[in-house]
Amino acid sequence: MRFCITLIVLLVVLMSSCSKNTTSNIPFISTLSMYPDSVKAGYFEDTVFISFHFKDGDADLGNDPSGTNYDIYTIDSRDGSITGYFFPSINPSVEDASKGIEGNCLLKLQAALIVPIDTTKQRDTLHYSIFIQDKALHHSDTLVTPNIYIHR
Repeated sequence: MRFCITLIVLLVVLMSSCSKNTTSNIPFISTLSMYPDSVKAGYFEDTVFISFHFKDGDADLGNDPSGTNYDIYTIDSRDGSITGYFFPSINPSVEDASKGIEGNCLLKLQAALIVPIDTTKQRDTLHYSIFIQDKALHHSDTLVTPNIYIHR
């Protein structure tokens, strides 16, 4: 009887230590936050910070900055324009397809590049749709920022 209990405990320990990566190979982003919600148009001193959490099951995030595929994409709600950004360099020692990769990203958007579309108005409003793309060109889900108010 003692042998059976020992064998069962040993099997449970072995099964629990052999954890398999169950995270999808398609990137996933969540927990979006943004601050501030108001910037002065074209003002170099203002910056909008957008943060999100990401996961990728096969850890193939981060493209070569000399390439044409970006890692983070924003879509402007006013005109649908798409802007791409690169992740910072990811240390190859953490790129393990058997373990996946996850972390937090902070995207900084300078207000100097956030300008009103209608220059006759004193104020403009937009929001961004954001997604990430891995090296296999899989797109994550899309998150939408709160409104950003642009004033002169």
